[in-house]
Amino acid sequence: MTTCYQLLASVLPNLPGHASDLARRLGSTRWPPTPVAEGVAAVRTRLYAEAWLNWLRQEPSNTWGRHRRVETGLGEVRLVCFPGHGTTPLLLLHGWPTSFLAFHRVIEPLQQVASEVVLALLPGFGAPMPRDGGMGVSTIAAMLTEAMLGVEHERFIVHGEDWGSVIARRMAGAFPEHVAGFHVSAGLGGFIADAPECGLPWQRLREFADEGAGYLNIQARRPDSLAIGLHDSPAGLLAWQLDKYDLWQASLGAGFGLGEDFIFANATFYWATQSIGSSMRIYADNRAAGNGCPSQVPTAVSVFGAGDFASREVAARENNLLSWYEHPNGGHVAPLDAHTDFIADLSDFITHLEATPSPSDRPSCSSAEVGSPLGRGSGSPRT
Repeated sequence: MTTCYQLLASVLPNLPGHASDLARRLGSTRWPPTPVAEGVAAVRTRLYAEAWLNWLRQEPSNTWGRHRRVETGLGEVRLVCFPGHGTTPLLLLHGWPTSFLAFHRVIEPLQQVASEVVLALLPGFGAPMPRDGGMGVSTIAAMLTEAMLGVEHERFIVHGEDWGSVIARRMAGAFPEHVAGFHVSAGLGGFIADAPECGLPWQRLREFADEGAGYLNIQARRPDSLAIGLHDSPAGLLAWQLDKYDLWQASLGAGFGLGEDFIFANATFYWATQSIGSSMRIYADNRAAGNGCPSQVPTAVSVFGAGDFASREVAARENNLLSWYEHPNGGHVAPLDAHTDFIADLSDFITHLEATPSPSDRPSCSSAEVGSPLGRGSGSPRT
């Protein structure tokens, strides 16, 4: 059994049943006729779909990680926890269209520097949406903070990538008494280049916008029709995810630097949890949201070669920038495509952070800026 299958089984007790249904649906895909089916994307998707069918035939054995459900005042949060040997708990937040599975290569090394490594299933990403029905970043930040308190982590470090970077920054701005520091890769709001003066990151962002901004507009403005198609067709779901990997990091070679184990497990996760539609709502529900107030919590940024548009100038202006790391290799999902450098950066930041005195009077954003207030101490864990 592969690593990702083992990790996925920790949150999907009926994974063999899901795999059987998925294989049946995938095997009966109605592929487009030629010449459409001869296009690069169609040929690629068909090859990956055949390999996916083989991946689904695995025999389950052990699971990996402790799956916990935590009730908060805003809804249920799901976590996968791994005890560690360090001093401070570490919460890892993924983006779209990835999942908690994106961290499978870095869990064991990070257990050496954290007291517990906690992977969050973001609300709407294989976990229930917030009770208010929205996917606002402020609401998600409050839910995750309360969930960490619910599993008895009063103070912790957060890493976030892509949308996870936005949520991590919002957690730090709203709840600095609990967030000791945060690290991001593929940083978005509060990190991403915002003017020509930012130089190369701005140029990269403009090139990306010309070539690949179509999906951003669809998911932010008209996601529902797309969600119906992707929800009903596993081949369509796979094709949509592969297209994003190709857009961000085609240059990283076979498996886009991510690995087939992750690609198939991630697609299986979205299919089994029926969460492609709810996950895309994060774009629509935060379309008009700003960057929030500047964070005073110590911050670190890692920039990798492809699919990363963070600007050092913006990061320093909008955050309390403690560490900046830059690498020519890797892509948009560094815990997978540049995991050695990712581990080194995050471990270095944790070491510096734990050696730095922490002021107790950091200001937090107002309730108007962060949305729903956090119900202190109301988190209730269920294993």
